Amino acid sequence: MFVLDFRIGWIIKVLTLFFSGLLFKKLDERLEPLMLHSHRKDLIAQVSSETDPVSFLPKVVALLFLQAYNKALQAPGGAVGAVITVLKDKLPASTFKVLTEYHATTVKLLALQDAATGDEDDCTSDRMLEKKEDLEERLMPELKSLALGTSKEQ
Repeated sequence: MFVLDFRIGWIIKVLTLFFSGLLFKKLDERLEPLMLHSHRKDLIAQVSSETDPVSFLPKVVALLFLQAYNKALQAPGGAVGAVITVLKDKLPASTFKVLTEYHATTVKLLALQDAATGDEDDCTSDRMLEKKEDLEERLMPELKSLALGTSKEQ
């Protein structure tokens, strides 16, 4: 029964990723470790140097996915939520909590940017600034340290 439950859970995760538009490609077994190591180093460099809070999210999610599953992933922005759901069982609770909060705040920021009218009387710009500051000053450094602190540098 446990094996069946595990397989059903795994199938649900794979289907979630599949319908999110994520692509998986089988690599050459001899080149895969070298490519993963190179990709990990690139992601670590990108995550550590990223200053834009919106661009940071897909990069850190890709790095956490690589650390958790030892598989490279490049996901479109709309699929980041599905990848975060798949990572739930593989991440420490504190890291997952910060990651989900970062994702929710980023989605709210993007929704506010989309709804902005450009009027000075509009309070949307104040809320956008508040969300962006929360991401840059509190969540981004915390998530960055969690992701880079758990990275397996070889």
